[in-house]
Amino acid sequence: MIRAAIYARVSTARQADHDLSLPDQIAQCRAWCEKQGMEVVQTFTEPGASALDEDRPVFQEMIFTAKRTDQPFNVIVVHSLSRFSRDAMHSEFYIRELRKAGVQLVSITQEVAQDGSGEFFRKLINVFDEYQSRENAKHVHRAMLENARQGFWNGAPPPFGYRTEIAERRGSKDKKVLVIEESEARVVRHIFDLAAGGAGRPMGIKAIASHLNERGIARRGHKFSTGSVHVILTLATYAGRHQFNKRDSRSGRSRPPSEWVEVEVPAIIDETTFNAAQALLQSRAPKRIAPRVVTTPTLLAGIVRCGHCGAAMILNTGKSGQYRYYACVNRLKKGEVACRGQRMPMAKLDNIVIDAVAERILEPQRLEELLAEYLKTAQSRDDKQRDQLKSLRSAHGDAEAGLTRLMDLVERGLMDVSDPALRERMIALRFRRDELAAEITALSQRLASADPTITPEKVRMLGMLLSKQLHRGEPELRQAYARLFLDEVVVNDSRIQICGSKSVLARSAGAASDDSAEGVLSFVRKWRARQDSNLLPQD
Repeated sequence: MIRAAIYARVSTARQADHDLSLPDQIAQCRAWCEKQGMEVVQTFTEPGASALDEDRPVFQEMIFTAKRTDQPFNVIVVHSLSRFSRDAMHSEFYIRELRKAGVQLVSITQEVAQDGSGEFFRKLINVFDEYQSRENAKHVHRAMLENARQGFWNGAPPPFGYRTEIAERRGSKDKKVLVIEESEARVVRHIFDLAAGGAGRPMGIKAIASHLNERGIARRGHKFSTGSVHVILTLATYAGRHQFNKRDSRSGRSRPPSEWVEVEVPAIIDETTFNAAQALLQSRAPKRIAPRVVTTPTLLAGIVRCGHCGAAMILNTGKSGQYRYYACVNRLKKGEVACRGQRMPMAKLDNIVIDAVAERILEPQRLEELLAEYLKTAQSRDDKQRDQLKSLRSAHGDAEAGLTRLMDLVERGLMDVSDPALRERMIALRFRRDELAAEITALSQRLASADPTITPEKVRMLGMLLSKQLHRGEPELRQAYARLFLDEVVVNDSRIQICGSKSVLARSAGAASDDSAEGVLSFVRKWRARQDSNLLPQD
C-alpha cells in the first residue's frame, strides 16, 4: 500500500483560530486517500504561514522527513498546489528535491499528469498562484494603509503599555484603536525615568533590564532583556506618534518617509522626554564613547586628557589593582614613540583637581567674581536676557529648518532613511530643538519676574554644596558633581589645565534652594541611602 502524508496550511493565525479550512482540508485529503487505497501515515498542519515564505517550520519538517533514508511516505497530498507553495521558483525547487527522494506531490483538486504536458500545466498553475497571492497582498496592504490613515490599529500585537479597544463596527469588521494600559504604562514611564536619571545617575539599557528583573517587574509574563528595553526607549509610539508602514514586512527593508502613515495614539510620555532619551542613548552608544567611561565611578573618567598628544587618559592599574594611575591611551597602546606623556597616580591627580577647584572656583568670593555678570542689576540683566532670548529663538528656528531640510532630502530620494548618519543628525536636531525650547520658556519666565534668579546667597550655597560633595561624597556622587561643571582636565609635564562652564554653574546657582544647602542634583544616585525620601516627623 502507498504511504501518504497530508499537508494542510492556512495563511493567517486568525484563519487557523476561526476558520474550518484546516480540518476541512485534512478531511477531504483523507477521503481522497481512502478512495485511492493509500494509507495516511502522517499529517502536517501549518497554521498562519504565508505560502510565499519557504521558511515555514512545519513545511521544512515535512521536507526533511520526506528525504529520510527510511522513506516514511511515498506521496505528499495537498488540497491544492497553492497550499504547498505560491512561489513558482520555490515550488519547483522543492518538487525536484522530493522527486530525488522518491516522493511525489499530489493535489486532490488539480489533477496533473506525470509527463511533459503535466509539468507545463503545473508550472502554469504555480505562476498564476504566485500572481494571485501578490495581487491579494497588494490589495490587503492598500486596505491596511487606509485603515491606518483613519486612525485605526491594524491587528498586530499592541506595544507594551497599550491594549486594543473596539472603537466602532463596520459590517462584520471591528475597527480597533490603541488605548493606554495603565499598569504597563507605569513601567514604561519608569523605564524612561531610569534612563534620564530620575532615580539617581542615568542608567543604561542593561542596567535598566537588571533593575526591573531584580524587582520582579515583567513584560507580559517575560523578563526584560536589553532588546526589549531598547525597543521601548526608541519607539516613537510612546510619544503619541505611531508610524505604520515603516518597513517592508517581507524584506525588512526601510520604506521612504513619504510612504509612512502616522497614526495619532494616546501618549504615555511627552515628546521632550522621548527626544531627550534618544539623545542620551546616542551619546552613550559604544561607538561614540567607551562603556567604561559611562559606568565607571572614576572621578575624571572621560574628562582628563594628555597635554602632549590630546588623547584621553584612562585608568591603568598595577600589582593586581593595588595601584591606580591615569595614563595616556596612546602611550599605553603604542609606546613612547607615539607619546611621551607620563602616568599620574589617580588619587594624586584627583586631589590636585579637587583642591584647585575648591580653592580657585568654589571659594565663595571667587565664585561670586566668576558669576559677577549673572549678579548684575535687574535692568542690565533684562537687557542682556532679551538679546539672549532673541538669539535662542533664532537658533530654535534654525533647528526646525534643519529638520525640515533633512526630511526634504529624504523625500526627494537624496538620502536613505536607513542611513545611520541621518538618524544621528535627526536625533541631535530634535534634542537641540527641545533644549532650546526649554531655555526659551525658562528665560521668558525669568524676564516676567522682577526677582533676580541668582543671588549672592545662592552662589555661596552652591559653592559649599559642591565643595563638600567633591571632598567627602561617595565616588559616584563626586563624579556626578565633577561632570556638572568640568569639561576637560589637560595634564602636561609642568601644569594641569582645568576647563569648565560658568553658564552651568549659573544655572545650578539659580536652581539652588533658599532654605537648604543640602539640595542634590536629580541625577545623583543614593542621595538618601537607606532612608525614605519623604521622612515622617519624629515624635
